[in-house]
Amino acid sequence: MKAKRSHLIFRQPFRKPFHSAKGVWEERTSLVLRQDGSDGCVFFGEVAPLQIRSDWILKRAIQEAKQWCEYKDDFDEFEILRPALSSLKSSIWKEKQVCSTLPETARIWAMNQSLSHGVIKRKIGLCSMNEELPEVLAWLDSLPEEIKVRLDPNESFSRNDLLKWTDALGGRSCIQFIEQPTGMKDDDWLIEHSFDSPIPIALDEALLRMESPEDLYQIPRNLFLVIKPVLFKDWDVLYALLADSERKIIFSTAFESPFGYEALVRLSSRTHLAPGLERSCFDGNTHEFAEHHVPSLSCPAVSNRKLSHLWNLLVK
Repeated sequence: MKAKRSHLIFRQPFRKPFHSAKGVWEERTSLVLRQDGSDGCVFFGEVAPLQIRSDWILKRAIQEAKQWCEYKDDFDEFEILRPALSSLKSSIWKEKQVCSTLPETARIWAMNQSLSHGVIKRKIGLCSMNEELPEVLAWLDSLPEEIKVRLDPNESFSRNDLLKWTDALGGRSCIQFIEQPTGMKDDDWLIEHSFDSPIPIALDEALLRMESPEDLYQIPRNLFLVIKPVLFKDWDVLYALLADSERKIIFSTAFESPFGYEALVRLSSRTHLAPGLERSCFDGNTHEFAEHHVPSLSCPAVSNRKLSHLWNLLVK
């Protein structure tokens, strides 16, 4: 007997517009798959490819989802659905896993935020360097010693920009890393530069541009790897990276639906580094789970039964 398959589109507004170097978001759209096994098990998969002004990707994702629901299983035909299909095959949906508590998650910096310890992620590259760099340096000097900082320019820097920033930041032990500072054309250069950089470097978007698993396996271990599973096409490769104890892997949100966020929470229990699981941007929205908004997240945070109940509400 074939497993039952279905899909839905999930839209969730941000509490307030979200600003990054790539633009402003007001709403996040995801496509979610569900598969019910004959043994009663339920599995979810999500792909959230929809960056600003990319509606054509949604149309393509829906076409692929309809084919999948019709049991057309030629994996090579599915380009956009691959992260969701990888999630469906994952062991994270097995109910009998041991419950655990995640490391404290990194928080996205906000003006009114006051922390005495933990990890903060701050978006940079939002205005001119002459304005922003002195402001960030003063902010760093004001932080308690126990705070660690991740800076994320979202590929907005040139090589020279990065060199100026890292020179200015050098010697500040509070900086855990600077994340994907430069763009596509500089991927190889950035990896080479990481060996001499006074500030540790993390790769994010560059991971998605690598053409083969071998390219990913050959990434030097001095680099942090920031992985957004809903964008990562092959979770078998992800698990192989996790099996390497020398890898510095951080799981991070791409503003998933509650289904994809639960997958992210469960995956995050497999690495010791603080994940980037901030979800306050959706706090108060309809269909949010309170378990996803507590200071200390558990894994699993939300049961498969509760996820199934939410799905059934959405498809009525």
